[in-house]
Amino acid sequence: MKDLKRVDLWVGIGLIALSIAVWLMTASLPVPERGIGPGQYPRVISVMMFGLGAIQIGTSLLGGLPERSSDRTYLTEIGRALLLAVISLVYVRLLSLIGFPLLTPFFLVGIIRLFGYKKWKTNILVSVIGTAVIFVLFNVVFMVFLPVGRLF
Repeated sequence: MKDLKRVDLWVGIGLIALSIAVWLMTASLPVPERGIGPGQYPRVISVMMFGLGAIQIGTSLLGGLPERSSDRTYLTEIGRALLLAVISLVYVRLLSLIGFPLLTPFFLVGIIRLFGYKKWKTNILVSVIGTAVIFVLFNVVFMVFLPVGRLF
């Protein structure tokens, strides 16, 4: 367990170092007047990477990983991960046909349900509002147009 904490610490430090390097390398890229440009996207990713690295360092210093449960629980988690991969593959294949705004709420409801959240109303509300926010954010703010589908 102690070795895992040390590995987590160094991975966190590596993520922070990599995020700083990406931030510095993208400093000279052009900035568009509107929308997201070639310099902003890597910087957004580097900020997220910095945050995740800091979280990883914090968890390794404060508490580390929880104890591993039984093998049966482990197999259940692997089964969920494989089902998530299959559902995601189907989602990606259907995305160009059905479109992001129509398909994503169903995808999110299924994924949230798969991982154990039982309240249907909250699940549906979060899925619909989350999809709407992401769609508007990407189309209006970032000017990255998400697929709307070929059905309509």
